[in-house]
Amino acid sequence: MIIDYGNRTVSVKIVFFGPAMGGKTTAIRWLFSSMDIADKLTSIENTVGRTMFCDFGTIPFQLSDSWRINAHIWSATGQDFYRSTREVVLVGTDGVIFIADSQEHLLEENRASWNELMSVIADEERFLPVVVCLNKQDLPNTVGEDKIRTYLRIPNSIPVFKSIACQGFNITEAFQLLFQDAMRASIVAQSVS
Repeated sequence: MIIDYGNRTVSVKIVFFGPAMGGKTTAIRWLFSSMDIADKLTSIENTVGRTMFCDFGTIPFQLSDSWRINAHIWSATGQDFYRSTREVVLVGTDGVIFIADSQEHLLEENRASWNELMSVIADEERFLPVVVCLNKQDLPNTVGEDKIRTYLRIPNSIPVFKSIACQGFNITEAFQLLFQDAMRASIVAQSVS
Protein backbone atom coordinates (compact mmCIF):
# COMPACT_ATOMS: atom_id res chain seq x y z
CA MET A 1 0.00 0.00 0.00
CA ILE A 2 1.21 3.47 -0.87
CA ILE A 3 -0.20 6.52 0.90
CA ASP A 4 0.22 9.80 -0.98
CA TYR A 5 -0.63 12.62 1.42
CA GLY A 6 -0.11 15.29 -1.23
CA ASN A 7 -2.72 13.85 -3.59
CA ARG A 8 -4.74 12.29 -0.76
CA THR A 9 -4.74 8.84 -2.31
CA VAL A 10 -4.18 5.36 -0.97
CA SER A 11 -2.99 2.84 -3.56
CA VAL A 12 -3.34 -0.91 -3.19
CA LYS A 13 -2.17 -3.48 -5.76
CA ILE A 14 -4.17 -6.65 -6.45
CA VAL A 15 -2.92 -9.34 -8.83
CA PHE A 16 -5.00 -12.01 -10.57
CA PHE A 17 -2.78 -15.11 -10.87
CA GLY A 18 -3.37 -18.62 -12.23
CA PRO A 19 -2.82 -21.06 -15.08
CA ALA A 20 -3.12 -20.13 -18.75
CA MET A 21 -6.70 -19.84 -20.05
CA GLY A 22 -8.12 -20.08 -16.51
CA GLY A 23 -10.19 -16.91 -16.83
CA LYS A 24 -8.04 -14.15 -15.31
CA THR A 25 -8.55 -11.66 -18.14
CA THR A 26 -12.25 -12.55 -18.40
CA ALA A 27 -12.71 -11.96 -14.65
CA ILE A 28 -10.92 -8.61 -14.76
CA ARG A 29 -12.82 -7.47 -17.85
CA TRP A 30 -16.11 -8.43 -16.20
CA LEU A 31 -15.14 -6.56 -13.03
CA PHE A 32 -14.25 -3.36 -14.89
CA SER A 33 -17.33 -3.59 -17.13
CA SER A 34 -19.64 -4.11 -14.16
CA MET A 35 -18.32 -0.87 -12.66
CA ASP A 36 -18.72 0.91 -16.01
CA ILE A 37 -14.98 1.63 -16.25
CA ALA A 38 -13.97 -0.82 -18.99
CA ASP A 39 -12.05 2.03 -20.65
CA LYS A 40 -9.67 2.12 -17.65
CA LEU A 41 -8.39 -1.40 -18.40
CA THR A 42 -5.37 -2.06 -20.63
CA SER A 43 -4.44 -5.50 -21.95
CA ILE A 44 -1.11 -6.37 -23.49
CA GLU A 45 -1.99 -9.27 -25.78
CA ASN A 46 -0.30 -11.22 -28.54
CA THR A 47 -1.71 -11.46 -32.08
CA VAL A 48 -4.21 -14.20 -31.17
CA GLY A 49 -5.70 -12.30 -28.22
CA ARG A 50 -3.88 -14.13 -25.40
CA THR A 51 -2.36 -12.11 -22.57
CA MET A 52 1.29 -11.63 -23.43
CA PHE A 53 2.47 -9.65 -20.39
CA CYS A 54 -0.46 -8.51 -18.27
CA ASP A 55 -3.77 -6.72 -17.97
CA PHE A 56 -3.80 -3.64 -15.77
CA GLY A 57 -6.11 -0.87 -14.71
CA THR A 58 -7.21 1.18 -11.75
CA ILE A 59 -10.52 1.07 -9.92
CA PRO A 60 -11.02 4.30 -7.94
CA PHE A 61 -13.04 4.35 -4.71
CA GLN A 62 -13.92 7.64 -3.02
CA LEU A 63 -12.98 7.29 0.65
CA SER A 64 -14.13 10.73 1.81
CA ASP A 65 -14.61 14.19 0.32
CA SER A 66 -10.87 14.54 -0.09
CA TRP A 67 -9.36 11.01 0.02
CA ARG A 68 -9.53 8.27 -2.63
CA ILE A 69 -8.40 4.63 -2.75
CA ASN A 70 -6.97 3.44 -6.05
CA ALA A 71 -7.12 -0.32 -6.49
CA HIS A 72 -4.48 -1.13 -9.08
CA ILE A 73 -5.55 -4.39 -10.72
CA TRP A 74 -3.05 -6.57 -12.58
CA SER A 75 -3.08 -10.02 -14.11
CA ALA A 76 -0.02 -12.21 -14.49
CA THR A 77 0.06 -14.16 -17.73
CA GLY A 78 -0.38 -17.90 -17.27
CA GLN A 79 1.54 -18.97 -20.36
CA ASP A 80 4.84 -20.71 -19.56
CA PHE A 81 6.59 -18.85 -22.38
CA TYR A 82 6.14 -15.60 -20.41
CA ARG A 83 6.94 -17.07 -16.98
CA SER A 84 9.67 -14.53 -16.25
CA THR A 85 7.11 -11.70 -16.34
CA ARG A 86 5.00 -13.18 -13.52
CA GLU A 87 7.43 -12.36 -10.73
CA VAL A 88 7.74 -8.82 -12.08
CA VAL A 89 3.96 -8.37 -11.98
CA LEU A 90 3.83 -9.68 -8.39
CA VAL A 91 6.36 -7.13 -7.08
CA GLY A 92 4.69 -4.84 -4.55
CA THR A 93 1.37 -6.66 -4.55
CA ASP A 94 -0.94 -6.30 -1.57
CA GLY A 95 -3.15 -9.32 -2.38
CA VAL A 96 -3.69 -12.09 -4.92
CA ILE A 97 -6.81 -13.59 -6.47
CA PHE A 98 -5.84 -17.04 -7.72
CA ILE A 99 -8.07 -18.04 -10.65
CA ALA A 100 -8.07 -21.85 -10.83
CA ASP A 101 -9.58 -23.65 -13.82
CA SER A 102 -12.00 -26.12 -12.25
CA GLN A 103 -11.97 -28.59 -15.16
CA GLU A 104 -10.73 -31.89 -13.74
CA HIS A 105 -8.22 -32.56 -16.51
CA LEU A 106 -6.44 -29.29 -15.66
CA LEU A 107 -5.72 -30.06 -12.00
CA GLU A 108 -1.99 -30.44 -12.65
CA GLU A 109 -1.79 -27.05 -14.40
CA ASN A 110 -3.54 -25.50 -11.41
CA ARG A 111 -1.11 -27.17 -9.02
CA ALA A 112 1.95 -25.97 -10.95
CA SER A 113 0.64 -22.39 -10.97
CA TRP A 114 -0.38 -22.55 -7.29
CA ASN A 115 3.03 -23.91 -6.26
CA GLU A 116 4.75 -21.14 -8.22
CA LEU A 117 2.62 -18.52 -6.45
CA MET A 118 3.25 -20.08 -3.04
CA SER A 119 7.02 -20.09 -3.63
CA VAL A 120 6.94 -16.36 -4.47
CA ILE A 121 4.74 -15.59 -1.45
CA ALA A 122 7.09 -17.57 0.81
CA ASP A 123 9.76 -14.95 0.06
CA GLU A 124 7.50 -12.11 1.22
CA GLU A 125 8.41 -10.47 4.52
CA ARG A 126 4.78 -9.64 5.28
CA PHE A 127 1.43 -11.40 5.22
CA LEU A 128 -0.07 -11.47 1.72
CA PRO A 129 -3.82 -12.20 1.52
CA VAL A 130 -4.96 -14.73 -1.10
CA VAL A 131 -8.43 -15.73 -2.31
CA VAL A 132 -9.13 -18.56 -4.77
CA CYS A 133 -11.77 -18.50 -7.50
CA LEU A 134 -12.60 -22.02 -8.67
CA ASN A 135 -13.57 -20.81 -12.12
CA LYS A 136 -15.56 -22.27 -15.04
CA GLN A 137 -18.08 -23.98 -12.77
CA ASP A 138 -20.57 -23.86 -15.66
CA LEU A 139 -18.59 -26.47 -17.63
CA PRO A 140 -18.95 -30.26 -17.36
CA ASN A 141 -16.42 -32.39 -15.44
CA THR A 142 -15.47 -29.74 -12.90
CA VAL A 143 -14.07 -30.32 -9.43
CA GLY A 144 -15.46 -28.89 -6.21
CA GLU A 145 -13.87 -27.01 -3.36
CA ASP A 146 -12.86 -30.11 -1.34
CA LYS A 147 -10.97 -31.66 -4.25
CA ILE A 148 -9.15 -28.45 -5.24
CA ARG A 149 -8.19 -27.77 -1.60
CA THR A 150 -6.80 -31.29 -1.24
CA TYR A 151 -5.03 -31.41 -4.61
CA LEU A 152 -3.43 -27.96 -4.30
CA ARG A 153 -3.06 -28.17 -0.50
CA ILE A 154 -4.93 -24.90 0.00
CA PRO A 155 -5.10 -24.05 3.71
CA ASN A 156 -8.58 -23.67 5.24
CA SER A 157 -7.69 -20.06 6.07
CA ILE A 158 -7.80 -19.19 2.34
CA PRO A 159 -11.34 -18.60 1.02
CA VAL A 160 -12.45 -20.47 -2.11
CA PHE A 161 -15.25 -19.11 -4.30
CA LYS A 162 -16.90 -21.17 -7.02
CA SER A 163 -16.98 -18.77 -9.96
CA ILE A 164 -18.00 -18.26 -13.57
CA ALA A 165 -15.95 -15.32 -14.82
CA CYS A 166 -17.80 -14.87 -18.12
CA GLN A 167 -21.04 -14.34 -16.15
CA GLY A 168 -19.43 -12.47 -13.27
CA PHE A 169 -20.60 -15.11 -10.80
CA ASN A 170 -18.72 -14.58 -7.50
CA ILE A 171 -16.09 -12.35 -9.15
CA THR A 172 -17.20 -9.20 -7.33
CA GLU A 173 -17.55 -11.12 -4.06
CA ALA A 174 -14.02 -12.54 -4.32
CA PHE A 175 -12.63 -9.12 -5.26
CA GLN A 176 -14.40 -7.37 -2.37
CA LEU A 177 -13.13 -9.88 0.19
CA LEU A 178 -9.57 -9.76 -1.14
CA PHE A 179 -9.65 -5.95 -1.32
CA GLN A 180 -10.77 -5.70 2.33
CA ASP A 181 -8.16 -8.25 3.44
CA ALA A 182 -5.42 -6.46 1.48
CA MET A 183 -6.35 -3.10 3.00
CA ARG A 184 -6.37 -4.57 6.54
CA ALA A 185 -3.04 -6.37 6.03
CA SER A 186 -1.46 -3.24 4.56
CA ILE A 187 -2.67 -1.07 7.42
CA VAL A 188 -1.26 -3.54 9.94
CA ALA A 189 2.07 -3.62 8.05
CA GLN A 190 2.18 0.20 7.95
CA SER A 191 1.52 0.48 11.69
CA VAL A 192 4.26 -2.04 12.52
CA SER A 193 6.94 -0.37 10.41
